[in-house]
Amino acid sequence: MTFLIIAVPIAVAIAVYCVWAMRREHRIETTSHLDAPAHEVWAVLTDFASYGEWNPFITAISGRPAEDERLDIVLARPNGRRRRVRPTVIRVSPARQFRWFSRLGPGGLFDGEHYFVLEPQEDGTTRLTHGERFTGVLAPVMAGPLGQAATGVEAMDTALAERIGAAER
Repeated sequence: MTFLIIAVPIAVAIAVYCVWAMRREHRIETTSHLDAPAHEVWAVLTDFASYGEWNPFITAISGRPAEDERLDIVLARPNGRRRRVRPTVIRVSPARQFRWFSRLGPGGLFDGEHYFVLEPQEDGTTRLTHGERFTGVLAPVMAGPLGQAATGVEAMDTALAERIGAAER
């Protein structure tokens, strides 16, 4: 009986937390205006072999930018550590958008979607929306690592603009 008196409130608290956490999402999103047409931005984003030359956040990436393909990605953290993820590509629209999705553990524990959305502008430039969307039971308690991801996304945006500016047109 004592076990039930203790176990039931704990189980209810866990269930309430899980329902609350599953309804929340954490989003990191930046918008950049790049001085290049969308097809040139796309060419840099999908040239995986060169990421190590310019990208401070995603230092290595291999695989094919095609839907349902698995990528092998190495992320650099501000503390110098590296993290490997193996997401699945979920959307590829050349010169428009590129998205991949990964899970930590079973679905719903900690899921992340990384995306690039390119919007060609009338003046020949490109508006880039770059972000990550995290959901799952662990998302609310991952504030530290998600803050590092925000720093990485911003650093990548800056490096991408520099890379495109250095590219010959």
